[in-house]
Amino acid sequence: GAKQSRRLLVMFIDVPHGAAPGDRLSLVTNSNQNLTVLLPPGATPGKKLSVTLPAAAAGEISIVRMMLNGVELPRPTPDPAALLKAHRQQTDGHWLRVGPAEKCETRFSFPLSAFRPTSSQTVVEPFGFWQLSVVRGHVPITENWALDGAATRLGGSPFALGGVEFELALEGRAVPWTPKDGAEGACRDLEICLVVRRMPQAAGASEAKPALAIWLHLVAGDRWSGWQRVSLAPGEVFEYDLADRRYITNLAPLDYSLGVHLQVTLASPQ
Repeated sequence: GAKQSRRLLVMFIDVPHGAAPGDRLSLVTNSNQNLTVLLPPGATPGKKLSVTLPAAAAGEISIVRMMLNGVELPRPTPDPAALLKAHRQQTDGHWLRVGPAEKCETRFSFPLSAFRPTSSQTVVEPFGFWQLSVVRGHVPITENWALDGAATRLGGSPFALGGVEFELALEGRAVPWTPKDGAEGACRDLEICLVVRRMPQAAGASEAKPALAIWLHLVAGDRWSGWQRVSLAPGEVFEYDLADRRYITNLAPLDYSLGVHLQVTLASPQ
């Protein structure tokens, strides 16, 4: 936080990890102001430190670079809970404007501890023209799964909107990878995805039902989407890419559990 006087501005910053009393801490602000302070006695990592800067002519002052004894420190990672709260403030407007008959939501929490990798390695794999280092885990439970790209249903939750039946499903695919000094494709990783599926029409239905346009908003663990407009005919599927959370190894920070919340509204009032 910061409080502004006529000509000076006092900022409170957290003493960075690895710092100690007597260290030299250099700061650069978004208005290109530079300040170097010697950390006083008692200035230990995590404690608040007040620094005084000349007040900018206008706008909010923030720290954009920080150096400890001449070595630049990585920028702090924003708190995911705070980011999600700010995101919800932006997205809740659409949800609140829609009437109860034109929206629905579904939630489920799926424990994935049964799919916890028994081992993992950092391996180099091709990505387009590049070779990238990625962490791969071995999930023995997937060893007998097909490797044709077909998905295995792991869990889900049905919902209905506008007289149409849908399902939010969690699916998984076995992905072979080659360990160091091992046989090619000897290990199996687990790739997960979330899909919104419009249920197929009943066999023998006399008339094909048209596609239905809906808006979707998803929160999955510590990742979330914006509002997305999709149009689904009977039997069609919309698949979410969970980005860096799509491999089971990367769900370790979530204790191998995925909580999901989907909000759905009709794109056109009925």
